[in-house]
Amino acid sequence: MAAAQGFLLCAVLLSVPSGNRQANQLLVAYVGLESLHLLFLYLSHPVEQVVPSLPLRILFGFRYLDGPVLYLYVKALTNPEFRLTRHELKHFAVVALWFVWFAYLSTLPDWWQMTTQELQHKPSTIISASSQSIILVFYSSLALRQVHRHRARIQQALSAVDRFDLRWLEWLLVGMIGVCAIHFSVDLLRLQGVLGSEAKAVTNLVVTALLIYMISIGGLRQPQIFTDAVREALAALNSARESSPQEVMAEAEGSGEGMAEKYRKSGLDESRRRDIWERLQHLLVAEHAYLDNQLDLPSLASQLAVRPQEVSEVINIEYGGSFYDLINQHRVEAAKVLLRETQQRPRKMLDVALSVGFSSQSTFYSRFKKLTGMTPANYRDIEAPEGPLEVTKGLAPVPPQSAPRT
Repeated sequence: MAAAQGFLLCAVLLSVPSGNRQANQLLVAYVGLESLHLLFLYLSHPVEQVVPSLPLRILFGFRYLDGPVLYLYVKALTNPEFRLTRHELKHFAVVALWFVWFAYLSTLPDWWQMTTQELQHKPSTIISASSQSIILVFYSSLALRQVHRHRARIQQALSAVDRFDLRWLEWLLVGMIGVCAIHFSVDLLRLQGVLGSEAKAVTNLVVTALLIYMISIGGLRQPQIFTDAVREALAALNSARESSPQEVMAEAEGSGEGMAEKYRKSGLDESRRRDIWERLQHLLVAEHAYLDNQLDLPSLASQLAVRPQEVSEVINIEYGGSFYDLINQHRVEAAKVLLRETQQRPRKMLDVALSVGFSSQSTFYSRFKKLTGMTPANYRDIEAPEGPLEVTKGLAPVPPQSAPRT
């Protein structure tokens, strides 16, 4: 039943008319592979005394492809210029490990006459399952690094990233690595004869079904990341020189050290950098530009009449963080003042969040707790009504009467 539902989800994913079509196709490939694995369990487990056929034996090895397909799905989701080139297709070569191993097993005496139950207890079968887990951990780690790069990239250009930061996928990948560790532990216990094949089959069934549902639902609910506005904001970071789309994305995916190195080689002198920083401070402190919940790097640069790349460089050097960090710190400081004023205490937290430029209450809570070490409600209870009203140097709160820009 779980395998059938997995194939049904594949049909649903293929029918989605919008979004990243390449990513959807790779997600279908991953869900299809997991559904095939459930089908393998269904065909092999109830008939343990039967000698499995050649197609069934080969089907066991298709799970080697799970890791590469998952990694390519994440790359397609986080890179608008992604294409399945020869360079990407080389990841599928891992399945060759299975065919080499399969060829070796075919030479063993009586291997073709062994029943499913006998094969399940063979060390060669257990080793093959363990190698599948190792490969999946490797590619899940690569995918996790890709998600972190993506988040760092969009934080350089956007002040609201909660719809695009793929937090759900990050947690799913971490969980997948943990599940592989469980699989590997079970396989070690099977090699020692402590556990039988039943424990492995039950673990496979439960975990695989859960992964199918979670990644399918997450993929269906994920809004399109690279809208025209997001593409323009990211491209603006590299507008100072002509680059191919691939070069632009490669630079944008760079680490903090890479960005710092790029800025050290730029032609922006210190006096101009300080001038832009002072004007940026005035725009944020005096004019409360952060109240715009759709604020991005190009629009802020336009207000300063400078190039977006220059603003990004100034923020990274003078502030020491990303555009996203700077804007949301101002929003948190403004929220702290609203929470500490007696007349504002009856206001709902969502109202406070929207009043200072946050686009969602969840982002407001997470950023507030990260910067203050407590939730907004705890901060209000501790600081109001007599708490002092000083704020962090260089940051200014929004006046109580101000409203968010839309």
